[in-house]
Amino acid sequence: MGSDGDVTRMPSRFDDGVALFNDGRFFEAHEAFEDLLDEVEEDGRWDLLIALIQVAVGYHKLASSHAGSARMLGLGLAKLGAFADRAWGVDVAALRGRVAADVAALDTDEEAASRLIDSPPRIELATQA
Repeated sequence: MGSDGDVTRMPSRFDDGVALFNDGRFFEAHEAFEDLLDEVEEDGRWDLLIALIQVAVGYHKLASSHAGSARMLGLGLAKLGAFADRAWGVDVAALRGRVAADVAALDTDEEAASRLIDSPPRIELATQA
């Protein structure tokens, strides 16, 4: 399946990755986002998908107690910083704030993993005006 040609929106299957992420299935979400990369090659959506992949991998590592969660979340956070508060229907500001809080919690040895259960991260989609 090729790109739908509309660079103002994410590909139609993007919502599948968002649903997986919001369900706490971070590994599967990262795979769903990776599957979209060929459809957005050579435009800015590529960079946002890479950021979301890194964030999803970071949360997967955190939830699974694997090393490297802070590094992956930090890489994703840095990439999210390049985007406006809303980009391609994604509430980037909300996700950026959550990832920053989790990275800070990891840096101070707080129980960031428990936040995944108590208040799971979400990718919020901005409503269309």
